[in-house]
Amino acid sequence: MTRLNRASWIVALAFSMVQAVHAAETTAPSAPPAPAVDEEEQVDEGLKRFGYLAGLTRGCVVEAQRADLEREALDLHAAIARLLGTDRAVLFASAFGYGTTVEVETRDCAEVLKTYEERVAKYRAGGGQQR
Repeated sequence: MTRLNRASWIVALAFSMVQAVHAAETTAPSAPPAPAVDEEEQVDEGLKRFGYLAGLTRGCVVEAQRADLEREALDLHAAIARLLGTDRAVLFASAFGYGTTVEVETRDCAEVLKTYEERVAKYRAGGGQQR
């Protein structure tokens, strides 16, 4: 094999390898990649929604029941602080405070109260707390 033939053969081989690599890179994936789920962010958002719901619930109970609801919210806050840390307890508390500023329509209170009771039961079951 002459030098020229050998050089042509090497160039052709290199060119075909570049084309193969380029073709592999440009093929469309069969399915789009799933977005990464940030579990920490999900926990934070869940605590915010839970605190907001608790705050909304305060507007749906009569004055005599508010003290019990607020005591329960404080107990939940303390449990969150123990289990998940004070930063997350603050998320719950601030969302609770915001929820107390929102006026709930009387017709919506039954659903708010039901959802709140379900959420508290789910939280207590998951956290191992019994009341």
